[in-house]
Amino acid sequence: MSRIDWPAVHAAAAFRLAVPRTPLGGRAGERLGAGTGSSLEFQDHRQYAPGDDLRHVDWAAYARLDVLNVRLYREEVAPRVDLLLDRSRSMVVTDVKARAYANLQGLLAHACLRTGDDTRVIAADGRPHPLSRAEDVERAGSCDASVSALEGAHVPFRRRSLRVVVSDFLFPHDAELLVRRLARDGAWLALVQLTGPGEADPVVEPGLRLVDVEGHGEMDLVLDEEAVAGYRARFGRLRSALATACRRAGARFVHVTAERSVREAARELAAAGVLEPA
Repeated sequence: MSRIDWPAVHAAAAFRLAVPRTPLGGRAGERLGAGTGSSLEFQDHRQYAPGDDLRHVDWAAYARLDVLNVRLYREEVAPRVDLLLDRSRSMVVTDVKARAYANLQGLLAHACLRTGDDTRVIAADGRPHPLSRAEDVERAGSCDASVSALEGAHVPFRRRSLRVVVSDFLFPHDAELLVRRLARDGAWLALVQLTGPGEADPVVEPGLRLVDVEGHGEMDLVLDEEAVAGYRARFGRLRSALATACRRAGARFVHVTAERSVREAARELAAAGVLEPA
């Protein structure tokens, strides 16, 4: 795993997550939460369930409809941020991609910490680690896992957390199901796809031997014009499926190429609505 170029990251890191101002949580008194709590702003009704606070029962509605409903109010909460990093070997398959990934982690760690003090990083071992300063992101483990944490049965996100997920997403998956699983019970979600040289736009080349860095399989392949065109079409469908699934879930999606500098990557993330000036 490449070391983060902290001078470059610090020069480009004047950003925070671009979360909406009203429905999501901030420090107490700053932003309204999307969950329900005890603030005075009424949000909605739902049917009474055992254990609900009887003080929130809408007795007037009960008298009219003979149905027990409770009033829901918006809570004021401190944002909890979960940063999920793909630590599979495909993220460092080339030096260019490894350097870009390292700097992207530093940039996003800064942005997450500027958004909420309660920030965690979920990386190689699938367990959350507290992030008290951006530099702590380097302690989350090296990229030597055979599969991404995204492929596991359970991702330890916290309920109503703000979630940032970084991966190349080049593993078998159904985009709609993946995004739905990552967004479940969350307050905000952003997917950042990072690809290295040749992964998004390969060029025509003579015979190559491809090695699967995670599964250790090998394949001899000729990248002629037909093969390259087919690959580009498949990658385009993958990216389009992720973007569409994110739109349906109210999430953000951005594709960043490893050839970009960290400053250029920050601008792309801001243009996609993932980051905003702090």
